Amino acid sequence: MTETERRQIIALVKSEVIPAIGCTEPIAVALCVAKAAEVLNKRPEKITVLLSANIPGTGMIGLPIAVALGALIGKSAYQLEVLKESTPDAVEAGKRFIEEKRIHISLKNDMEEKLYIEVCCEADTDKATAIIAGGHTCFTYITRNGDILLDKQIASCIEEEDVL
Repeated sequence: MTETERRQIIALVKSEVIPAIGCTEPIAVALCVAKAAEVLNKRPEKITVLLSANIPGTGMIGLPIAVALGALIGKSAYQLEVLKESTPDAVEAGKRFIEEKRIHISLKNDMEEKLYIEVCCEADTDKATAIIAGGHTCFTYITRNGDILLDKQIASCIEEEDVL
């Protein structure tokens, strides 16, 4: 094995093995929700989540609480450890958020991307959207009230992860 091959293997392992709290896909959903809620800059009244069919749990087991906690206590700066500050009180607040029917989760139609998470958080007349695609922490699109804050091609996320 050459030194270049060795470095590429190490870089690949480092890019794929990152700390996460829980199963990676629901935590990536929580991360996307946290980012949208942060951009909204207020507690969401309604959250709409659209997912690719490849996300495990799209049958909703575990996803609603991940969404609720992402909105209520998630910190996107923590990446896949977005929920590390969760407490029993936060979980109870998350359960109430779910019971209030504030969360709507469904499949994104005609989605070929294997990993795609689109979150829209709304409160009053404000609306924020965040999209993760191509990688568990790869934000490709972020808007607030129609203003585009980030618009990045999915391919660039995949290329960045490949380069690492």
